[in-house]
Amino acid sequence: MSAKPSGRGKIVAAAAAGNFVEWYDFAIYGYFSPILARVFFPEAEGLVGLLATLGVFGAAFVIRPIGAFVFGHFGDRLGRRWVLSFVILTMAGATFVMGLLPSFEQIGVWAPILLTLLRLIQGFSAGGEFGGAASLLFEHAGTRSRGLMGSAQPASIVAALAVSAGLGAALTAGMSEEFLNDFGWRIPFLIALPLGIIGWYIRRHIDETPAFVELQESGEVAKSPIADVFRSNWRMIIAGTAAIVSWTAGGYVTLQFLPTFFNGVLERPISAGLTASLCGLTVYAGFIVLGGWLSDRFDRWKVMLAGAIALAVLAVPCYLLLIEGSVPAVGAAILLFAAALGLVAGPTPAMLAELTPDNVRATYLGIVYAVANAAFGGFAPYIVIALIDSTGLLIAPALYLVVLELIAVAGLIGIAVHMRRKSRRAAAAPVAATVR
Repeated sequence: MSAKPSGRGKIVAAAAAGNFVEWYDFAIYGYFSPILARVFFPEAEGLVGLLATLGVFGAAFVIRPIGAFVFGHFGDRLGRRWVLSFVILTMAGATFVMGLLPSFEQIGVWAPILLTLLRLIQGFSAGGEFGGAASLLFEHAGTRSRGLMGSAQPASIVAALAVSAGLGAALTAGMSEEFLNDFGWRIPFLIALPLGIIGWYIRRHIDETPAFVELQESGEVAKSPIADVFRSNWRMIIAGTAAIVSWTAGGYVTLQFLPTFFNGVLERPISAGLTASLCGLTVYAGFIVLGGWLSDRFDRWKVMLAGAIALAVLAVPCYLLLIEGSVPAVGAAILLFAAALGLVAGPTPAMLAELTPDNVRATYLGIVYAVANAAFGGFAPYIVIALIDSTGLLIAPALYLVVLELIAVAGLIGIAVHMRRKSRRAAAAPVAATVR
């Protein structure tokens, strides 16, 4: 059972709109981390203050798996729509309050403590977003368009990142440094509340997925989704987590890292890094849709494998282009990164969703995505800054990216082996039934 074609556009629009709001809120912290370092960690010097701010950035990813467990459970017990409506309000509220926080100079050590607390709330909320949104899109899609429809999920994430980068670029280019450090940085955080209310309203007016409705009607809703998914799908949790590292962590080390790399490491204007990130993310969103479309025509794991290998090969050359700094060099680097990342991101939601049954899908998707981010993505900016600081190598992010892609290749090979075994068992089943 699937949604009527006329209804799929509404589902994509609703899921993408809410997802956009959720990830705008989460990403804005990362883009303004150099400024937040000065506001909340003013006593730290140089890269130390930036490392402290990025440590808080990464802390949100540590709690993400907890959010994935909690919201994945409720998503498989109560429905995808319920979870998606709840998490967006939680995220928007935490981001809005973050924009109201007093600085270190005003309340001392309580400022970074409260910042960390709100960042943890953001991470808890984000843990429930991917599993719910990816399940919603997959279960409303037709069998021949799952890759394309599922690509709306990562594409909307990237669109949110692009908008937050664009807003950041506009603010930092048009304000004095004094005003930006005092109040200007708060503006994108305060915008989160009205955006969140709009996203909540949209999500409240979408239909529950046909797959979940069928589970309810047949009495097959999982009673213990977390226990069930670990009991029957633990191998695919490991393989899936490794496979999507190419996307989750790769994005942070490349296009999203540009403002921090340009301003905090290369000492260029933060507006230059935000503009480069905006351009790269805009192109990246288009390549994500292309990657999803290709995965409806070729094996999804093959499309993703091509992107992972390309990222490993391009890592060092592209970072050398970024360091060189000319407009053509930076443009070439971000275009190559965007194309390769699109191939790994576009097919991901559909590929993961096909690995598990309907009754534990939200839990599985949430866990895999959250663990991949927590283990490799969330602290990626912190790790590469620390590597640069300790080694003096400006290409340290590229070396970390190569390691990430090797992990992803191993995971994709594991999934390919699993899918082939599954196909062989399905092909042999009718023969076995006939013999009996």
